Amino acid sequence: MKRILVYFCLSFIFLACNKPDLPKGIMDEEKMVKVLMDVHITDAYLNQVYQRDTLLMQAHARYNYIYKKYNIDSATLTKNIKYYSLRPKVLSNMYQTIQDSLQLREESRRPKPLVDTLVKADTLKNDLPQQ
Repeated sequence: MKRILVYFCLSFIFLACNKPDLPKGIMDEEKMVKVLMDVHITDAYLNQVYQRDTLLMQAHARYNYIYKKYNIDSATLTKNIKYYSLRPKVLSNMYQTIQDSLQLREESRRPKPLVDTLVKADTLKNDLPQQ
């Protein structure tokens, strides 16, 4: 009898500590961050296209790629955006994650200054054994 009570208490604690279940059709935060990041990168690219017919053609192809990549459709994305919009703290945290990721991505693609390269070369040259 005690074992059953212990198992019941442990399972209750385990279930109580889990995150609340998301409604059907709602992506978890991690997946939604990835989707939003791809959508915003696509939006930024499309804002640089000036010809309307080219813009529409590329937008269609690029958004369909995102939908296929994450196995969603435009209705699912809209539903998720509405869901998370009603949870401003969660959405703010998600956008902070997106901002941090984009900043890291930008910094990693930024060319290294020539001065740093020369300093490293001099440091390596001084570290070599003298003949």
